Amino acid sequence: MNQTRAVSVIGQIYLAIENNELVLPTMPDSAIKIQRMLDDINISANQIVLAVASDPVIAAQLIKTANSAAYSDKPKVVSVMAAVSRLGFKLLRNLVLTITMARLSNTNHPVIKKHLAEFWEHSREVAAISYVLAKNQKHLNPDQAMLAGLVHDIGTLPLCLHAEKMISDLDDATLGTLVRKFRAQIGEKLLHAWEFPIELIEVIIAHEDLLRETDSSRASYADIVTVANMLNRVTANMINWDNIAAVKRLWISQETCQKFFDIFDKELRAAREMLS
Repeated sequence: MNQTRAVSVIGQIYLAIENNELVLPTMPDSAIKIQRMLDDINISANQIVLAVASDPVIAAQLIKTANSAAYSDKPKVVSVMAAVSRLGFKLLRNLVLTITMARLSNTNHPVIKKHLAEFWEHSREVAAISYVLAKNQKHLNPDQAMLAGLVHDIGTLPLCLHAEKMISDLDDATLGTLVRKFRAQIGEKLLHAWEFPIELIEVIIAHEDLLRETDSSRASYADIVTVANMLNRVTANMINWDNIAAVKRLWISQETCQKFFDIFDKELRAAREMLS
């Protein structure tokens, strides 16, 4: 795709967003039902278990996660009830979203398939790192941090789905430009549509601001994802972590960031397995 055509495609996406014509993906009925039940204080644990058991994919993943390396010191579970009891509702919510994102990511378009595979791999890695980082922050919930990591780039998903329908000659460079330019804006819209809490919606926009200052000295979920998004084995030693505002609020040292994958290897492997 030449540069003129690429500019035209970006213009089309921009107009679609402005005119509310870019269709946001919806959750499957079973996922919507479970999410709403989790938010309803009048719903019992038994009712939630029955809802989970009615979706074989969610039920199987739930039991698999309950028997993952993170719980290697506990006996095996074989029922949905036992799995829900072990994992809790917050992690159940994360698993429902993980499966929903995987279901929505199916495509045969080679360019989009590549981008969605990279998006999915990156999202899971950031979610795993976010989970580990939050375990050292007493005021933050690791499961909620994992969810923040999962959705931090979720605007990629509807953009890819829209591009597949509307742009027949899409190339890798143009799709990359579209994603980088619009994913935050679209991700914010999507999480509003999916009725996510504001503290997670804020992560979409805030996590890329490396110099972000806040009124609090305590770390937020956006701070967790900012650091998790930057951490990888290749670049950890190349970054001056002392200059990242979020690192200061997390109270972690330059050395910890540089050696993060060695220090927390066991915890990271367990978190990754929960999201496999």
